[in-house]
Amino acid sequence: MATSKFWSDASLEPKRQHRWLLYVGGTPIAGSTQGTIGIPTYVVKRVTKPQFNISETVHSYFGHKFYYPGSVEWQTTSFTLVDPVEPDVSEKLYSALISSGYNVPESHKVNTLSKDLSVKALGEIITLQQLDAENTIVDEFSLYNPWITSVEFGSLDYESDAMVEVVVTVRYDYARFNTGKA
Repeated sequence: MATSKFWSDASLEPKRQHRWLLYVGGTPIAGSTQGTIGIPTYVVKRVTKPQFNISETVHSYFGHKFYYPGSVEWQTTSFTLVDPVEPDVSEKLYSALISSGYNVPESHKVNTLSKDLSVKALGEIITLQQLDAENTIVDEFSLYNPWITSVEFGSLDYESDAMVEVVVTVRYDYARFNTGKA
């Protein structure tokens, strides 16, 4: 009995790494190209999909060990942006830091940020949509209560004509996955 291989079946299509959109700051609105903090989708160059770890609990009983699943912990995710002159992505990210409650120190005051303000700086949801060849959504991750844990504003080099890239790492409380299948 012959088995069908995906490369010989025209109705099957693998998910491709280059078909996706990232909306920073909310669920996308039809026709929208940017999230609430004004980062256009076209400046996002790379993104890591959400990932989680499940802890384990060990129970010892009569010389045997039994393992049980524990808590789910969502890991940080990151995305890389190209930093155009306009819109200035570095400025938008620095403004998000300020709106998170950060005060530029004038003295030796201790700066602590508020989670409520930090979450509001990016919006309550970051949405990652994976698309097929017809630009139909096949998968969608929604990351809830995201806040920036780090920003790398890139590097400069006289010997390079590459675009400046900004890497943003985000912590979030949890993610929801929705498939595009009806």
